[in-house]
Amino acid sequence: MVERALNVFWILLGVGAAAHAGTIGLTGPSGPESGLFPLLAALIVASAGVALLLLPSHRASAPAWPRGAALGRVLGVVVGLALMAFAIPYLGFAAAAAITMIVLLRTVERSSWIESIALTIGAVAGVMWLFGHVLGMSLPRGPWGG
Repeated sequence: MVERALNVFWILLGVGAAAHAGTIGLTGPSGPESGLFPLLAALIVASAGVALLLLPSHRASAPAWPRGAALGRVLGVVVGLALMAFAIPYLGFAAAAAITMIVLLRTVERSSWIESIALTIGAVAGVMWLFGHVLGMSLPRGPWGG
């Protein structure tokens, strides 16, 4: 029963996010607008919820919830992403994403400083290039203007 309720939650969350994305704007005269990517993500979430609801249930006899270090990693990711979402309006996307990614790579993945910095530079630059130049979408710039 809880599994079905969770599937319905994902469907409702996806539909609600898709509706909100439509109010932001999907396309404009210069191409994709800010709401296109959230719309696509919301449709994926809702579709996954529908698929899980329609597929036969596979109950685990004794579900293993994360404990100890594993729970710390899960909570680290959740808190890190929440902090990033909070920081984007104040720092801009690039700075918030870079700080979040370095912290997550160092604490959750336990990567070395060199690996963390290299992955962060590559990932943030790649996202900025893809959305900023290829798709023509403006990402929040924070206090650096734009």
